[in-house]
Amino acid sequence: MKKYIGEPVYLNLVGKKELTGVLIDYGSDVLVLLSQNDFYYIPLFHIREIRSLSKEEAGSFSQSDTAMTLSFDEQLSLKEVLHAAAKGSFVEVNITAAHAIHGYITNVLDDYLVLFTPIYETILIPIHHIKFLIPYSKDSRPYGFKLTKAPVSVIKGPPSAFEDHLAKLKGSFITLNIEGKDSISGQLIGKEAEFIELLTVREQQIHLNIHHIKTVMPFVFKEEKQQL
Repeated sequence: MKKYIGEPVYLNLVGKKELTGVLIDYGSDVLVLLSQNDFYYIPLFHIREIRSLSKEEAGSFSQSDTAMTLSFDEQLSLKEVLHAAAKGSFVEVNITAAHAIHGYITNVLDDYLVLFTPIYETILIPIHHIKFLIPYSKDSRPYGFKLTKAPVSVIKGPPSAFEDHLAKLKGSFITLNIEGKDSISGQLIGKEAEFIELLTVREQQIHLNIHHIKTVMPFVFKEEKQQL
């Protein structure tokens, strides 16, 4: 990986996503790619291929003065990237090749994060499903709004493990895998082994594998917000 530092490269990611840019840095489980005006923080787990670009393919790559970088307290890693982004940066979190969610990271737990979004409010995202993350510049105005500080999560004391949080949502109305082809909504009946049980709008009971759940959006009634 070290040989590619400072060089224009091509990346092929899981999910048929292709990226080109200059490799800026890499850590134990993540690399940093500068592409156009954005820094992409990409988990190594999702990279299928990396190679140098030819002079013809590379064209002209140069570091942007407007791209947003993150400051790290420790060695570069995916967890450090998420913790740094949780200090108030507006971010784009890419879950699939055609599925990105924008918002503020409010909590980083053992194996998932909590994201507050202007569109969906609170979303739970298992960390291993994150394909890449792009932080916005501090002076950016998402949707034309300028916030003086990042929103605070309505979820109080979230469990450290994703499966435990799902168990806590028993009896709640949730939407899984928002915006994806496999998006589905229903009442969470319970959790058994590696599956959760969902009751759909027609009261059909289905079981879904927890490891294939990319996002969870709990519908929170106003009187329940303080209980989460």
